[in-house]
Amino acid sequence: MNSTDALGRQSKVDHVVVSVRGLDDAISRWSRAGLAAIPGGSHPTGTANALVRGPRDAYLELIDVVEESNHATAQAVRDRPGPLTWAISVPDLETCRRRLLDFGLATADPVESSRVAPDGATYVWETCEIAGHALHPFVPFLIRWKSGMPRGPLRGPVISSLDLEVPEPAWLQELLVRCGLARDESVPGTPAVTDGDLTVRLREGSAGVVAVDWAVAPPEPHVLLDGLVCNVRWHLDPVASVSRG
Repeated sequence: MNSTDALGRQSKVDHVVVSVRGLDDAISRWSRAGLAAIPGGSHPTGTANALVRGPRDAYLELIDVVEESNHATAQAVRDRPGPLTWAISVPDLETCRRRLLDFGLATADPVESSRVAPDGATYVWETCEIAGHALHPFVPFLIRWKSGMPRGPLRGPVISSLDLEVPEPAWLQELLVRCGLARDESVPGTPAVTDGDLTVRLREGSAGVVAVDWAVAPPEPHVLLDGLVCNVRWHLDPVASVSRG
């Protein structure tokens, strides 16, 4: 079962991070493909983002360096275009850190970050690296939201599944279970996990996130965007729009 806190909040796949060159161009490119990207705002690290998202938890972040910065995040965004990393949202960082330590993985102390949205709203969160894997292509970082970010448009694109290439799929599956996701036994032939809304499939390789399945009305069924294969499908069932707590 998924990890929950006293308020019933569960661990979730939070977002996939894709580094781009020229945020405005990327917004246009993704939006023309049927995956509307909405400007998200700026970070103290010298980066800014746009979000591809709908009414569920998981979203995709397009990120670019927009001002001079020597911050490690800005450096990684400059040096590694394309899929960069991904994140798991956990309701209780300390519980998750203890579970990972029992698995033999130490975690860094949580670091507070923030983003100022175009409407002036400030969103605050804590992140935590796993075993020194900063912005790793397949080992996610942990995130706990301190100020709730409202979900995306009711008819916005919804991530239905992710495909990751990892050297040891069974090892990463166990790590993700320790973070509060659940084994997905319905996927044949490959380790997988689910957060109740989407499935993460793990196969051998080293590239990290290689594909995202979307539920949205597409102009094209398959499109390559900034090094990531996006498989786009029409989402038939309405999904309730609520705020992230």
